[in-house]
Amino acid sequence: MSKKEQISRRRFLTILGGIPLAGAVLAPTAAMTQFLYPPASLRTPPKPLQVASLSELPVGGLKEFEYNDAPAALVRKSEQEILAFYRKCTHLGCTVIWKPEDKIFFCPCHGGKFDLDGKNIGGPPPKPLIALQVTVDGDKVIVQERSA
Repeated sequence: MSKKEQISRRRFLTILGGIPLAGAVLAPTAAMTQFLYPPASLRTPPKPLQVASLSELPVGGLKEFEYNDAPAALVRKSEQEILAFYRKCTHLGCTVIWKPEDKIFFCPCHGGKFDLDGKNIGGPPPKPLIALQVTVDGDKVIVQERSA
């Protein structure tokens, strides 16, 4: 090795001393990130929301609404079966659009497709739309997040 290719003792000790310094900066940064963005399991779930009445939602009907500051949809598949889910694509979070002529939810970002059950049937989405729990109390249709 030539003299130019060799690292000096001072340079080696400077690099070696920088490792703990980097750790001292990165560890609190990681801890602060966990504080600012807690995991979903620690956040308070939103309150149940009445979104429709049975009389205003016919069989085969669909109602779009906002829940937890996100777009959502309510679908009445039959007299007894009512489904609800967030209209956020599970690929990159774009809002899916209802296409009544095809009876699908379509993601305009990358062509993802979801059926009336919220299941992914085409495109890049890796999983179905996030389902909401539906409760019927008399004529009221109430939605809330499913408990984990």
